[in-house]
Amino acid sequence: MKTFLLALLLAVASLCLSINLVEAKGVCYDPVHGNSKVDLESIRADLRRLRDAGFKTVRTYVATHSNQNLGIRIINHNMNAAITVPFVNDRPGDSEIHIKAAIEAAKHRVGENRVTHIYVGNENLASVNAVPQKMFDYIARIKAAVPSDVLVGTVQRNTEYLDNARNGISRWKELLAQCTIAGVNIHPVFTPNTAADKAINVVNAQWTQLNSDAIKQRFPGLPGKLAITEVGWPSGGSMNGNTGTKAGALTFMNAYAKWRQSHISDRRSFYFQAFDQPQRTDGPFEKFFGVFNSDRSNKFTNFNFNDL
Repeated sequence: MKTFLLALLLAVASLCLSINLVEAKGVCYDPVHGNSKVDLESIRADLRRLRDAGFKTVRTYVATHSNQNLGIRIINHNMNAAITVPFVNDRPGDSEIHIKAAIEAAKHRVGENRVTHIYVGNENLASVNAVPQKMFDYIARIKAAVPSDVLVGTVQRNTEYLDNARNGISRWKELLAQCTIAGVNIHPVFTPNTAADKAINVVNAQWTQLNSDAIKQRFPGLPGKLAITEVGWPSGGSMNGNTGTKAGALTFMNAYAKWRQSHISDRRSFYFQAFDQPQRTDGPFEKFFGVFNSDRSNKFTNFNFNDL
């Protein structure tokens, strides 16, 4: 089968030399992408689009949406699920419905498709100087309730891991010690004066730092737990000397696909993100990170996902 597919791809490439062959593995997914109603049918359509594009794992930002257990829906579409339990620092009780849904999904399997990771919190430590006790409680509770092959941890900005100014976060080291997976979001577009064709250098530099002796001493055991839970380049927007363009986004995707193969497992890499989000108003780039347009149509007509 693989030989046949390779022959087919080579034949297509001979007819269209501009095509880029990259295989997709992990992608971030938000069911809200535009102003259309989110329901079971829209979620199914989204997941079919991602599955048919070749993605193998889908990372969510919530465990349940529109009365649907997203992890179970992903698994039923023959993909793995990496589920984020949202954590609001001053309203930790809001996480309860998502904890229950994540645990339920972790017990659901279809063949080899399953929940691989559960993350408690996404960049929520950016605004605090101490890790909330409830994060410890929730991680411990989830670890005790799910199969042993489900890794449980948190997702935070690269800043929390790398910036010396964030060294003072109380109990941050303790939290990472409790985690069996540690997600880091790396966005080179937020490093001022970074060109798209140089953005992979920012990723490489930060990844090298995350695996350095200094970080190993600060957070013992961290490198073996790391996952890149967001990485991407937008197709629009401008800020701090950086400009998102469609060509730049394609350049970065190709560069990241090549870089990833020699630096991180495909099961620990999640490209940001599935669909454009035109409804977003919280920054110049947030509308434009999708690898597909908001209506699920191709953004990159000459791009086949194969190893992203």
